Amino acid sequence: MMTAEVLTCEVSEPLSKVYGLMDANHIRHVPIVEDGQIKGIINTLDVVGHRLREIASEAEALKDYVAGRA
Repeated sequence: MMTAEVLTCEVSEPLSKVYGLMDANHIRHVPIVEDGQIKGIINTLDVVGHRLREIASEAEALKDYVAGRA
């Protein structure tokens, strides 16, 4: 199904804003634009994958800190 109004996010906006837009509007794909030109499309799996990598990195940093390697 298509929509008349396409919701977009700017390249410079944080990923949390993209996810918020997806969540609030129940959409899985968001075009990413810069200066009115489309630069790409991000989907829910992209957002989730990025967040999982962030969590893994944070967990490793915490393990290093606790082990005295930081």
